[in-house]
Amino acid sequence: MRRFMDRLRSLMSNRSKDGGQADGEALEGSTQALLALIPAATVVVDGDDEVVRSSPDAYRLGIVSNDEISNPKIIEAIAQVRRSGGRRSFNLITRTPTEFALDAAAESRESDDWEISQAQAVSRRNWLKVTLGRIDQSLVVVLIDDVSDSVRFVRTRDAFMTNVSEQMLKPVQALEELAAQLKTTSHLEGDDPELLRSHLRSVSKDASSVQRYSAYLGHVLKDLLLLIRAQERIKPSRENVLDVAEQIRAVVRDEQDRADQAHVTLRWRCDQPLTIHGDGQQIRVALAKLVENAVSYSSSGSTVSLVAQPSKDGRYGIIRVVDHGRGISKADQGRIFERFYRADNQNEETAVGIGLGLAIVKHVALTHHGSVTVWSAPGEGSTFTLMLPLAQGPVAGQDGDNPND
Repeated sequence: MRRFMDRLRSLMSNRSKDGGQADGEALEGSTQALLALIPAATVVVDGDDEVVRSSPDAYRLGIVSNDEISNPKIIEAIAQVRRSGGRRSFNLITRTPTEFALDAAAESRESDDWEISQAQAVSRRNWLKVTLGRIDQSLVVVLIDDVSDSVRFVRTRDAFMTNVSEQMLKPVQALEELAAQLKTTSHLEGDDPELLRSHLRSVSKDASSVQRYSAYLGHVLKDLLLLIRAQERIKPSRENVLDVAEQIRAVVRDEQDRADQAHVTLRWRCDQPLTIHGDGQQIRVALAKLVENAVSYSSSGSTVSLVAQPSKDGRYGIIRVVDHGRGISKADQGRIFERFYRADNQNEETAVGIGLGLAIVKHVALTHHGSVTVWSAPGEGSTFTLMLPLAQGPVAGQDGDNPND
């Protein structure tokens, strides 16, 4: 990093001797090329603290907004470096601005009078290593190294170990109680049938507890493994091009039995070809989680719809899962994407959940370079919108009311 800063200063010094260009002009040629070569996001500010050059990632990471530095800690560091020279390095945590998701979410609503403020969008935390250095008397360069992926992996691994350990306690305790009851029953003597029946009832009760806790633990393990897998960001390639319609059709087919048992109609539509880059299993899991929730919170005789369409600017594929169920309170909407969060609107079917479904949806969306939003109102249902960047060269799509069409 020091060698990079020295190289920048050398380039700027040579340019000043050659004629002293303005700040914006001073970033042309070899200096601009050098900045473009480094893997970190870069921002260059002039003597008036205006951004004269910025990597696109600096906006996504919440460092630059409206062509100005938006983080107070970096603003303060720029002033210090400009006064004293040298360089400064520190760690910083930011959040990806929600407008990146909300801009696309607005396009996914069919009603023109829908207010974007009604939607709740996910916002990803970013763990950054920031280095600042003064290039000359006015220009300061900010280098931003995004180490979020490694931090998220460690945090998810630790959460996995902690939660599995906690969830193991109940089935282990239930097994111990079952073993104790079986041991007692095996040592029963005499001809007291009532005593034997009493112990057998206890054995049956403990066996049911073991079965219930084992199923719950299996659910926890499965969802945590899915959550860990969803931490790896997807890199577009020719090998991971997916047809959106195929993914929706597969999910509807798999969830049809659940919908039939709940007397809920599943409908889906994809009016034009849409392709994305992604992991098919992850996309199907995310959509299945949304459909399962929609069916579980819908009343008998209602309809759950999946609708896929491109955004107005053609950059995103928009997949909406719409239900007309009980809806989600405004207070809960801000937290439903958190791990293990359980809202207050549970029913008999959803009470057995563990609160990881929407967290999985969130991470699948973010690792696919997209986002997810929710619009909901108590008594009016919910609309979850999954937004994923479209790939080039789409393949044929499908549309239909059920998987058998």
